[in-house]
Amino acid sequence: MRSSPSRGTSTVDRRHAVMLRLVGAGVMLTVMADTTATTLAVGVLRYTPAGAGMPLGDLVWLTSAAFIPIAALLATAGRWADLAGRRRVLVVGLVVFVLGGIATVLVDSWSYVLAARAVQGAGAAAMIPASLGLLLGELPESQRRGAIALWSSASGLGCLLMQAGGGWLAATVGWRSLFVPDVVIGVALLIACVGLPPGKRAGARGLPDMLGAWLLAAGIAVIVLAISKAMAWGMDVVWLALAALALLGGALAQAKHHRLPAIDLALWRRPRFVWGWLATWGFGALSYGLLTVQPLYLLHLGYPMLEVAMWLTPTSVAVVVTSFLAGRLVKRVGAYGLIYAGSLLCGGACVIVLIQVGPTVWGLVASVVVGMGVGALAPGTSVATTLAARPHQYASAVGAATMARMVGGAVGVAVVSVVIDHPFMTGPFAGLAGALAMCVGISVLIGALALTKITRLRTDPGDVMIKVPRRLLLELRMTLATVAAEADALLPVETRTPPMDTAAESVPRQRSAEPGPLASTRGHTN
Repeated sequence: MRSSPSRGTSTVDRRHAVMLRLVGAGVMLTVMADTTATTLAVGVLRYTPAGAGMPLGDLVWLTSAAFIPIAALLATAGRWADLAGRRRVLVVGLVVFVLGGIATVLVDSWSYVLAARAVQGAGAAAMIPASLGLLLGELPESQRRGAIALWSSASGLGCLLMQAGGGWLAATVGWRSLFVPDVVIGVALLIACVGLPPGKRAGARGLPDMLGAWLLAAGIAVIVLAISKAMAWGMDVVWLALAALALLGGALAQAKHHRLPAIDLALWRRPRFVWGWLATWGFGALSYGLLTVQPLYLLHLGYPMLEVAMWLTPTSVAVVVTSFLAGRLVKRVGAYGLIYAGSLLCGGACVIVLIQVGPTVWGLVASVVVGMGVGALAPGTSVATTLAARPHQYASAVGAATMARMVGGAVGVAVVSVVIDHPFMTGPFAGLAGALAMCVGISVLIGALALTKITRLRTDPGDVMIKVPRRLLLELRMTLATVAAEADALLPVETRTPPMDTAAESVPRQRSAEPGPLASTRGHTN
């Protein structure tokens, strides 16, 4: 049965609702499986002859090459999805992603591999906001928080599946085989898109700001390059930092003057969105930094890839379970309550690992706690950022929020690689210990941000509606009706208000310019 449009709910039926959830979750599962495959591939290349001669800062570009186009094009892709149709943009993104995955598996040159990864990133940039924008735009409001939680928790499932099966693939076939499952799932999602509704379109017309998107992409790429080459190039990276500022400034200038900018400045005028964006940025830096450190730490100890995957699997299981539970708790504790709890768990787990020497039972406990922290942060940051937008901005908000996560991830991976290659701590695990210490610092910053938001909660100036419980409105209506009936009974019969029909009750009466029936008694005595 379809819901009535007049009551503000979606008209999507049950079959479409199921397909929307499956495809939306499948997109995030695929993107996260691809990211996990990259971190595993970096670890394999680091400790095999194929990439042993390359510095870690160059190897992690296997991750950054995809993160940069995702971060830069997400906002623009979200605008395209809102304008051209979310299902259409989702299909285009899946096609590009699958083609990039095929190229990653087949090409030989390292530069071509990075180019193929960039193509995959561009496809993912279209898939992510279109999938969640389609999900939120078609489902009733009462189901949107649960849909966001499912969409976020699917990323943990993608990480789990890749870590469980990726070790076997990398050990038996090679590191390129890690990207084959992404291609297979992408093709399956393309077929499933046939059963999706086309999605609503915004009323605005015109082409999005491509120049702004390219300026944003170039600015992010230069920032990541500056961080990854900071130790090797010395003071020359200052010029890169200035170039990045100029490029990002150009993207913002384009956003101010373009009708359909790559950066939706209207979102940035909403304080709730800004807080969520900052928390999401920190979550990206923390989660992807930990994803990079974990396999490198175990491979550094000499564990084979199959055993590394076994050690990583509990983390992913904890992510999946906690994300599911957090989706049910978000209404009770709030988005920032989840963010605070997640940052506390991640930071505490990193401290536990820092005081251990090699893999121990406590190290296994810490890996589970990390998964719980990430599982709480994922839906918390998604809800905090996405639901700060208006309904017509859902895809744009998803794009901007995921951009924050990917920019944070690119920066986090670059910083971790620099710290590992140039440690500031001492000991046999100096680089890895320094990277974990950086993760503790990021956890503290995220927790402080969430705690500040919780303790200093302010009303968003953009929120003009106040939600009042229906029971309170009914009681108020009954009280007013009782008062009106008692007042009417006190008047003479000829002056009582005639009964009105339901339709006329909501129409206010105009005040008469003539004196009322009691005016003749004014000033007289009995």
